[in-house]
Amino acid sequence: MIFNAGDAMNWRRPGGIVFKETAQAWASGLADFVSGFSDIIVFGEAGEYNRAVLAAADMLAARVWVLENGYFRPDWITVERNGVNGSSGLPRFREGYPEPAPPLREPFSVGKILPHHVANISAYHTVQVAGKAFFPNYTAPYVFSPLKQCLGHVRRYVSLAFRKAENCDADVIKTKGEFFIVCLQREGDAQLLRYSRYGDNRAFLTAVIASFAAKAPATARLVVKNHPLDPGLVNLRAVTMRLAQGHGVAGRVDFIDGGNLAALCRASLGMVVNNSSAALSALGFHTPVKVLGDAFFDFEGLTDQKPLDEFWSAPEAPDSDLFTRFRAHVIAQSQVNGNYHEPHAILPTANGIADVFERSSG
Repeated sequence: MIFNAGDAMNWRRPGGIVFKETAQAWASGLADFVSGFSDIIVFGEAGEYNRAVLAAADMLAARVWVLENGYFRPDWITVERNGVNGSSGLPRFREGYPEPAPPLREPFSVGKILPHHVANISAYHTVQVAGKAFFPNYTAPYVFSPLKQCLGHVRRYVSLAFRKAENCDADVIKTKGEFFIVCLQREGDAQLLRYSRYGDNRAFLTAVIASFAAKAPATARLVVKNHPLDPGLVNLRAVTMRLAQGHGVAGRVDFIDGGNLAALCRASLGMVVNNSSAALSALGFHTPVKVLGDAFFDFEGLTDQKPLDEFWSAPEAPDSDLFTRFRAHVIAQSQVNGNYHEPHAILPTANGIADVFERSSG
């Protein structure tokens, strides 16, 4: 389906179906539009067009698949039926990941993704805005306009290229004292809008910093890590420092925009997330994790089930054997080795997704 000029730019071949009516017309006529198709594939759960498909999934004859960024990044992407993340059909209990764990082949490395991802996002938004006159009824699935996001991504990426890397170095940070790490979501992401009690990062930070100030040991520090694909349209550094100042912990709170997540996980006392997949990386490094949102991996044995106020004083590490089984089962059931943006990875990724569909149809 081609809903906007960005879609048309990415397709560039015969067979695309151009849709220029309203999102409401798409939802009301969905059953007729998709009749005759065996499968419907959506990327992510955001936006009125994708949500209409997901809401009707149980009533459609076609199978519905959701593609998303991988649970175990950067070398994996997600392919699941009817929903991902908080809507995933994966088990949410220890017994759902039994022995023996499925055997896993060593994945190929997809390489450096961020430059390609930023370039693709920026090009898509630019063409979408430039071609708006051709798709006047299109409803974008964003909190911020595509043009603002495009400019924000370019500005932020350029600024990060000239920042001193040591400012985010885990060893440098740890010299200030033991710390917890807080990972933010991309502002406006479905993870915040659909699977959280907090509508944005500001609300999430307000709850976390208030709890940290009231209940964390006086010697502990808090490091807030920005999302690597945040468009930079909200000054989250300023928000963080203002909240820290208001709660009397400004000297114990840092904000970083970058850094090696693996090194930060290993060096930290624990991680607090809304429902970010960064938590899965942390669990792999035996880092205690507290989840405040709705995540399929938030259950006894993997994440700390105590209230946040108690997490600061006694963070509980994951069961390593359970995590090993969990990772193997999740990859076997929902992950494809690949990436959507690195040019050399696109063809093997597409072949891997096609393999999933073929196995399912058999």
